[in-house]
Amino acid sequence: MELRQLRYFIALSEELHFTRAAERLHFSQPPLTRQIRQLEEELGVELLHRTSRRVELTDAGRAFANEARQIMARVAHAADLAAQANRGLVGHLVLGYTPARTNIVARAVKTFTNLYPHVRISLRDVIGHNIQLIRDGRVDVGFIALPNNTAGLVVETLLHEQFVVAMPAKHPLALRRSISIRELAGEPNLLFPRHVNPFGYDMVLGLCQKYKMTLNIVLEIENLHMRMELVTAGFGLAVVCDSAAQPLHGNGVIFRRLQNSPTVECGIAYSPENRSHALQLFTDCVKQKFLST
Repeated sequence: MELRQLRYFIALSEELHFTRAAERLHFSQPPLTRQIRQLEEELGVELLHRTSRRVELTDAGRAFANEARQIMARVAHAADLAAQANRGLVGHLVLGYTPARTNIVARAVKTFTNLYPHVRISLRDVIGHNIQLIRDGRVDVGFIALPNNTAGLVVETLLHEQFVVAMPAKHPLALRRSISIRELAGEPNLLFPRHVNPFGYDMVLGLCQKYKMTLNIVLEIENLHMRMELVTAGFGLAVVCDSAAQPLHGNGVIFRRLQNSPTVECGIAYSPENRSHALQLFTDCVKQKFLST
């Protein structure tokens, strides 16, 4: 049985007239008659009652016509999905992120899914392992702090930002618009471990060394939100990137600019071997979102 035979029979079942069905299919009646005969022989059932005046569907013919329509609709749907997947309009992307980048990731995902609602997004917290998971193919694209050890990956810079200092709203330094490195060094500090972001960690400590200060690190905490909870509880101050600070307002924590802060970058990284069309659409969308603002 061939798909074209199903198409022929559907046309005939709707026209109930061989000549009109053949005209609809853009060929002559004899080939249509032969194809329907072959279909009946293959099925071993009579699909039509034929008289000199009319053509009627048998019970078997009506049942077969209904199923044939569903089959052809599924075939058309499958072809459409394949075409959409080829253009990246459907598919699945795994995005790697760290808690410090949740605000950026949320903005990117919202923009992308508004444009391409049929691409399924999975978000994976990959703190400390982002680059390796991208290389292994377990993450399609990762939001990362830059610079980073991204050899062999494609990297697109999205944002340039600076460090800010998180503190309880009632802390004495909250009255200041910005915090100097001397004031920061004189406080207990909650910092992320070096393996989470080696370059960012070295930037913060390097700033202290530049001004001949030693940072008093009382705790190192991977999770940004836990750091903010500890800041709220008065355990110490925390240095974070300004984009990470934005979703945390209103939690009893305020942010003040760190004076002479080095500039840090946030970007996306992905493997050049990843041929996903959806990935290309995502990277184009994210670059347009952040680089145009």
